[in-house]
Amino acid sequence: MELQRMLMQERVRSPASASKAPATRPCSEQKCPPRRALLLAAGVLPLQQLALFPRAARASIPLDTGQLSAESERRRRGQPRPAATEVESSERAYELFLRAQGLARSGDYPKAFEAYDDTIKNVSSESAIAQYARLGRAITRYELDEAEKKKAIIELEYEVVSFVGIPEAHAALSAACWEAKKTALAETQWEVAMEFEPRFSDLAWVRTNKHWGPELTRALESFLSLKT
Repeated sequence: MELQRMLMQERVRSPASASKAPATRPCSEQKCPPRRALLLAAGVLPLQQLALFPRAARASIPLDTGQLSAESERRRRGQPRPAATEVESSERAYELFLRAQGLARSGDYPKAFEAYDDTIKNVSSESAIAQYARLGRAITRYELDEAEKKKAIIELEYEVVSFVGIPEAHAALSAACWEAKKTALAETQWEVAMEFEPRFSDLAWVRTNKHWGPELTRALESFLSLKT
């Protein structure tokens, strides 16, 4: 039940609920130019590249969290509980996941990476906890060294393709791609992230609520301030 509550809190918000969340005022309300206009004015994004921008994927596919209510569904249908070994494996994975989060919060990214990796090995690859553990592993991998940053981007790309609708994955990929000079992909992923969770545009909120390390946080700060 604790895992269910934790993951349900992390679940993507619908457009209706996202509008009620405290968020940074959109640019239109502040009467400032659109982000792409600023990119063009600053010379960061050439006009010909803007014309090649892919249309942002419509963020209408929510994270599949059906597995979170599997126990209640089994009870309704009168199906037996899974084998004890499966339950024990899930509990072990949950403990490893919490340990990984704690290590990431403390700044021990190599050990956090290992704990996320162990979590993935102890649970079904299709489960919700595996999805979040893969995301955590990619985010902590970004903190290890320059070579690992490239691998982290590949992992984040996999997650946003496989599970459209995890706003943190889209926001993290956007920041990482911006730092890697992949401007067009960074902007496209940011549009999807903003449709789900506008609070990622608030750097203070990210620092308080997410387990991002200094490298990825710095990349997000550069993205938000249009620095290259």
